[in-house]
Amino acid sequence: MKKNLLIISTILFSFQGINAQVNLIGTSNNQSSGNLDIVKWQALDSASQTTYPTDLVAYLLGSSVFDAYNSNYYLSGFTDTSYGLFAFNTETTIQTLSNFTAFSNITEIDMSTGKIYNLRADSIDYIVVNEYDIKTGTDSLLGTIYEPGILGIVVDATGFDSNNGILYYIGYDGTPALCLFGISVRSAVFSYTKTIIQASAPVNNITSVNYDNVNNTIFALNAEFDNQGNYLGSNVVEVNKVTGEVSTRGQLTEFPWFVVGSSSFDQNSGSLLLVGLDTSFVQKMIVFNTTDNTYQTGYVPGSVSEIVCDNAAFARSTYTTTGIPEMPEFAVNLYPNPADNQINLIFGTEDTGDKRLSIFNMNGQLVFSKEIPVNSGNNIDVSLLESGIYLLQVSSEKAVETRKLVIQ
Repeated sequence: MKKNLLIISTILFSFQGINAQVNLIGTSNNQSSGNLDIVKWQALDSASQTTYPTDLVAYLLGSSVFDAYNSNYYLSGFTDTSYGLFAFNTETTIQTLSNFTAFSNITEIDMSTGKIYNLRADSIDYIVVNEYDIKTGTDSLLGTIYEPGILGIVVDATGFDSNNGILYYIGYDGTPALCLFGISVRSAVFSYTKTIIQASAPVNNITSVNYDNVNNTIFALNAEFDNQGNYLGSNVVEVNKVTGEVSTRGQLTEFPWFVVGSSSFDQNSGSLLLVGLDTSFVQKMIVFNTTDNTYQTGYVPGSVSEIVCDNAAFARSTYTTTGIPEMPEFAVNLYPNPADNQINLIFGTEDTGDKRLSIFNMNGQLVFSKEIPVNSGNNIDVSLLESGIYLLQVSSEKAVETRKLVIQ
């Protein structure tokens, strides 16, 4: 089995403020050996490249992640005789290939726990959510998302909130509408939310989704098209987790093409990294500073894909020393629960601003929404909701809290 390393497209279906270098790891095709190499380099330093040969001959597109605790670069890879979870340690350069085979090309890692999560469309109308614990070698099915009529899953469209344990995915539901799915992976009961993306153009194609764990923000690449399918250009955007609104952070007018499966995010500098091809078809690393919305172009070794950032310093200082940081909370409580016709919300004193109440059914559909202004009554009529289990979400400018709600 030989390689299919780079897919270049404007539709990806299947800085000046940077004070430190961005450390990257990726995979490239070695034309001499016929195998794959692991490549380490710094985004803004073309002289920093180091190459390590492997026995791999192919990999699964979009399956690479970086474990900040043990400095392992993981990839779902193939040799001439086997297939499994390939690991390359960036500190010791030791390589291993485990017999784990349940990976998909929709993969993310929780920096605070080291657990790996993936999405698969194994069955018609269902998206399957799996968790893989590297320490124990345990693969677990967390749950399924039912979306009748879905055609598949968008590649390179996931990001992971390691502060709160939420896997975010931007893709199409069965209608089809472009949606933001928020999947809570640490809850005892599987649950998720679904928010329709508020388009910034007649047709949006959002990929290269990444999560900023410092500012709790979703960033992505948005290719825009008009109603006739004409390409309008690509922008770096921010996606609002609550409303689905898409806000443009910066235009990438000099880059009409991008390399699939090569986006990453440097938590230390707040930089979204993309591999773009300019109008002369020259491949460049785009280092987009989300703090001031400017970008620099850096270095990409030839034919390198499956690029990840080495966020070890950030993850070890953030999660090892202090534990998982808590979001600012306003400690919402509700009663009665189970409820019949009415619920009452009680808020703490840390967040006194306006809030929005959203209630989702277990299929992730928004079934109730209400603005809650400051000093307004907190008695909510839920008599129109059918009996069942719901996810109640209260959001403000500072925090988002969720509670399970049972309607009798």
